[in-house]
Amino acid sequence: MATVTLPSGLRLFYRERGHGGQTVLLIHGNTASSLWWERVMAHLPGHVRTLAPDLRGCGDSDKPAPPWSIADLAEDVYQFTQAMGVQRCFVVGHSLGGGVAMQLAVAHPDLVERLVLINSAPAEGLVTPPERYAQLEAAVKAPELLKAALALMMPTAPRDEFYQAVLEESVQKSAGALIPNGRALDGMNLVEQVGGLRVPTLILYGRQDGLVTLDMMERTRNQIPGAQLEVWPEVGHSAPVEAPERLAKRLIEFFGIQL
Repeated sequence: MATVTLPSGLRLFYRERGHGGQTVLLIHGNTASSLWWERVMAHLPGHVRTLAPDLRGCGDSDKPAPPWSIADLAEDVYQFTQAMGVQRCFVVGHSLGGGVAMQLAVAHPDLVERLVLINSAPAEGLVTPPERYAQLEAAVKAPELLKAALALMMPTAPRDEFYQAVLEESVQKSAGALIPNGRALDGMNLVEQVGGLRVPTLILYGRQDGLVTLDMMERTRNQIPGAQLEVWPEVGHSAPVEAPERLAKRLIEFFGIQL
């Protein structure tokens, strides 16, 4: 297992592929892990270094006691990049990971060369209604219920072995982060801070998303100077699992990676 221990003492598991002067950093969403990026990584060229850490509480990384904030998650990722010798990289964030990616760009602008947000938490945060937390607590205790909820987040994904592996790992290894990450998103608000970003930004939005709305992504686009918004009508919330090859090609294009 590939792991790194941060100065904070937190141990993060990560996936790595390729090597070279350019680095792509992939940040997963809530109740997920680096596994969600595996097929995207397979379609990225080998002369680019691709890193995908498991966030705290998820996958095979340490699971400290909550609470934590989006800023805490972003600082974990920053410490991870420093431990891996990365001084500048392309950053991609999916869902919750989009919020972490924005916070990372705000806190450490010199690190982020270009930014891609995929069906991201909007800059103003993503508030879960208080009454919804009871349902989430029930889902954490009922694996089949949680799998069904996660399946709604990837409606167009092929129901193959990889899909089943993603669901199984999410339930077995990341379920405990569902509510702490939800609380972190409740407290997130980066609207003012992202107004100061000067990093080229692409927002990808899968239209068949039942969680993040197009309005949220339009507001975030308007709040980040110069950001582009691209809508994919045939995709749901989770392009890394639903359309990995298409996503990899778009990343290569936006990052200007030579094949």
